[in-house]
This record gives sequence, C-alpha cells and structure tokens, in this order.
Amino acid sequence: MVAADGEAGPLRIVLDDAEEAATAGPGPVVAVAGLAPEAIVRKVRTALLGRELGIPADARLEALEGNLLALPLLELLPKLRRLVVSGRVLLGDGEVALEEGEAVAARAGSVRGAKAFGRLARTTFGSFRVLLGPAGGPREIAEDMLSLMALAMEDQARFTEACGRLPDLASRLRLVIGPAFFATQFTPGQQGVLAGAHDGGTIGDVVDGASEPDGVVLGAIADLHGIGLVAFDEPEIKVRVVTDSTADLPPDVAEKNRIHVVPLSVLFGKEFYKDGIDLRPAAFYELLQDHKRGHPQTSPPTKGEFLAAYRQVVGRSDVVSVHISEKMSKTAAHARAAVKEGSDEFRTLRGDGTPAMEVVDSLQVSSGLALLAVIAARLAMRRLEASEIRARIEAMRPRIHLLFVVDTLEYLARGGRIGQAQAWFGGLLGIKPILGVVNGEVVPVDRVRGGANAQARLVALLKERVDAARPVIVGIAHAAAPEWAARLSGLLHGAFEIAELLESEIGPVVGTHVGPGCVGAAVFQPTEDELALVAPPA
Repeated sequence: MVAADGEAGPLRIVLDDAEEAATAGPGPVVAVAGLAPEAIVRKVRTALLGRELGIPADARLEALEGNLLALPLLELLPKLRRLVVSGRVLLGDGEVALEEGEAVAARAGSVRGAKAFGRLARTTFGSFRVLLGPAGGPREIAEDMLSLMALAMEDQARFTEACGRLPDLASRLRLVIGPAFFATQFTPGQQGVLAGAHDGGTIGDVVDGASEPDGVVLGAIADLHGIGLVAFDEPEIKVRVVTDSTADLPPDVAEKNRIHVVPLSVLFGKEFYKDGIDLRPAAFYELLQDHKRGHPQTSPPTKGEFLAAYRQVVGRSDVVSVHISEKMSKTAAHARAAVKEGSDEFRTLRGDGTPAMEVVDSLQVSSGLALLAVIAARLAMRRLEASEIRARIEAMRPRIHLLFVVDTLEYLARGGRIGQAQAWFGGLLGIKPILGVVNGEVVPVDRVRGGANAQARLVALLKERVDAARPVIVGIAHAAAPEWAARLSGLLHGAFEIAELLESEIGPVVGTHVGPGCVGAAVFQPTEDELALVAPPA
C-alpha cells in the first residue's frame, strides 16, 4: 500500500489486496488490482481533484458528487478552469464538456451548444457529477469560458425579466391578426416566434426550437404580446391539485401553482363566513378578540362543495386532492364522499373516460399542508400521473416537520384542548408551549419561558429532525404576528440551507384554535433525486 498525506487525510493506493483496502483506515482508498494504468490514473486524479475542490468523490472514485445549491454551476466551472480540468459535468438531463478547463460543448435535453449552457447555468436545484477524461465529440462552443459565463448571466437577467411578463411556459401561443400585424416590421427572432404561434406551439416549444438564447426568445414573445400580436391560451394540465383553506396558502401562490382551494367555514354566533373568502385574517383576528361574540366554531367543506370544486377541473384534468389531517377534520372524508358520488357525472364531463381522482390525507395542517400541496402541483407540472403524485406525497409526509409556538393558551382552552385553569396558570408564568404535528395530531413538544426563547428552541428542535447541512424547503406561518415571523425567518436562515421559503398568514380556521401571536415553521428536506422535481419551474 502506498500513502500520500494531505490535509484531508492520506490518499491510500492499495496495490493487490482487497482485504487490505477494506481495513486501510481513514481517507480515500484506491484499489488498483487488475485496473488498466489509465483507470488508475483517473481514480487518483479524481481523488486529488476532490480534495482540491472540497467536493467528495463517490465510493469507487469514478466521479465527484456535489449539490448545486451549495456550489452553483457558475461557481464550479471557474474552479475547474483554474485547474485545467478535462471531462464532463453532469447535472439533471444535461452536461457540460470541458477540455483543459474550457467549455467545448453543452447539452440540456435536446438543446445543444451555448444555448444549452445558458439554460444549465440557471439550474439551481439538484446534484452534479464531475467525471474526468476526454471531452469527446466535436467542439460546439466557440466562446472561452469567461465570455460564455458572462453571456449566460446576461441572458439569465433577460430570462427573469421576460418571465415576469409572461404566463406559464406551457401556455400555448396564438397569433392575433389585425392591422398592427401588417404594419409591423419583424426581426428574425420575432418571425420565429410568429411561426411557432401559427403552429399552435407552447412558449416552451418556441424557446426550444429557436437558436437564440432563451432570454432573447422570451423577450421577443413578451414584446409581441405587448403590442397585441400574440395571445396566450391557458396550458393543458393533466393533473390539477385541490387543497383546502387550512393550508393557509397565499392567493398568489395558489394561483401561480394552479391549486384550487376549497374553503372551510367559520361560524361566529349566527354569522357564517367562508375561510379566506368572506373573512380575511386581519378582520378575523379583530373579531376573535371580541369576547362578546363568543368563541367561533369551524366546519369542513360539505360533500356538495367538493362536488362543485371537482366539476370545475375534471373536464380536462385528473385530480389530486390534498387535505388537512383526518385526525383534525372531516375534510378529506367529505372529499372522498364527493369522489364516490360524482364518479358517473365526472365520467360524463370528461367525455373520454373516467378521470383519476386521488384524495390524500396530508397528516398536516397550515404550512405543513401548504408545502405538500405546492409540491404536488410541481409534480403535476412535470407531467407525473395522479397515482404517482399521490404515492410521492404520501412518502414525503413523514419528512414534513411542523412546529409552532402559541402566544397564549387561551384559545386552545376555548376550543376545549386544555383546561381553563391550566391556561391561566401557563399565562401567569409566561410559559410558551411549543407544539408539533406528529402522525396527523397536534402534540406538545416542549415549553419555554418567553417568546424569544421559544423560537430559538423551536429552531433547535427542527435541527434535531433534519440534516442542517443539506437543502430544505421551509414554510413559515404566523397569526397576526409579522415581527415574530420575521425573527423566526432569520433564525431559520442562520440554521439551515434554505432552498425555498414559503411565507403565509394563518387564516380563520386554524387561527380559531391557535389565536393571534402564533408562529410556526414546517421544514421538508428533499432527497437528492427529489430536489429537481420539487423545484419551481424555470
């Protein structure tokens, strides 16, 4: 055995004994018995490169493996250029080929060259692999690495700006013929867009088919729409996600992800309100503190309300309906009853068969439910079948960790969750209970004196539940307590590598039970394979 010492421990090259390789001690081990000389060199170079870059190699020393959230592509490539690396960087459905540190080819799906490089540069989720060796294939990219990166960053800015003026990239383009059409002199890029609109393609189809960078093409589409020559038709979505108002989804998030929200109801005396429709959070918390009105009651959507909601979507889409834990509400049970009763009607509305209807008990509420609903919608956007979406969401449920702090025990007592004497005693001592959702039920987790201490403890408890070194998706919800939510957000950003943050205000139904001043966080840690699936669409 030959050993070469380094800062990360010795690199051990085992010449002929497999048993010796297994007991060689700490540090990378290269077992070279029976390998060709070039394979030995590649393994050693991989181990040494990983040490230089601080990126771990796989168990066989075939490749370096990293995460784009921790080391984005445009930060990785300059490091490889400095070390004059030849090989390939693989990420998602694409790759960048390197020759002596320069990018010579790139592929993103069916797109190739500099356009593909720009698309890969926008990828922020998922893992990457670096494989050493010849780049292979002809040179497709003329620019040097630094120029190529500058072009990619410039186009990324154009892409972001244009996306702000456009709907979903799955929307279909439609040509609008009018006087302005014949009076306009079109650029070559605009002519390509108009051809795509004439063919009825989607925005994404037109972008893929054009040779220009994505941001340039999207800008041309947005400009043509701005002068009324191109219109958009809503994309056909194979699966629509339905949830309920206890997810506390902000309306813009629900709209962006095409999530249909069915409201629960709140009853104040004889006054009846639909959660989030007739009664918004700010007005609700004012009513809640008016003791003359008594404590409100909540009720789930009726079977008829679910039937009405499903009728709106089953004509063109299958349905995944994700709801508050059945241990907290009968919402999911009413959804299932609607699916059963409406099956014949839904088949008629579809016209070409029976729509798939999947009802999922999230085992969650508020931000925990919101994360699962948004993830389900992301999976739908990536064309997964309803049954697969349900299976994935159910598999993810145990990895949603929701903890929250209530400002006072009064509202839990009003709802019969704890005794009045216990609520008075807790308030007198300034105790802030930390509660969690476990297996679909609200359970006590800890108690701390003072709100600031409670939030710090909440974050510490979450760190015990997930790996703080790996990316997480976080949902923060508060009940008329934006300052507490901002503080909790700061603590979470300091403790976790947050890939995405969803912030919301707790609505009337959940607020009935937790009261104003409540703040909580749900944390979900995707696997490496899930990161790209649950990421926001480009």
